Amino acid sequence: MHVNENRKMYVAHMVRYSMISLEQLIQMAATDSGMSESNVAAALYALATQVEELVLTGHSVDLGVLGILRASFSCKAKERIEDLDYTCITRRRFIFTPSDRLKTALYNAHVEGFGGKSSE
Repeated sequence: MHVNENRKMYVAHMVRYSMISLEQLIQMAATDSGMSESNVAAALYALATQVEELVLTGHSVDLGVLGILRASFSCKAKERIEDLDYTCITRRRFIFTPSDRLKTALYNAHVEGFGGKSSE
C-alpha cells in the first residue's frame, strides 16, 4: 500500500518466494538434460568464464533463449578529448535484454491476488 495525496493507494508487485541456489539449479538442469551434475557444473562455470571475458572486452553475448548480455558505463562529458580518462566514468553496469521468448513468458505468467481476481 502506498499513500498518495493523503489517499491509500494499492499497487501490485512480483512475489519472490525464495532464492534458488546454484547447486539447486545445477541439480535441476542435470535432471532435465540427462547430464551428470558435475558435467552441468563444469559447462556452467566454463560459460560463465567465457561470458565474463567476452562482455568485459566489449562484446555483446547472445545467451539464446535467455537474451543478450552486454556491459555499459556512463561518463561525464568533457569539452576536450584530452580531458577524458577513467575518472570520468560515473556508473558501470551490465545490461541484460531478455529474449522475446522470456518476455512472452513473463507477460503470460499467471497472476493472482487482485481482490480474488486472477490473470486468467
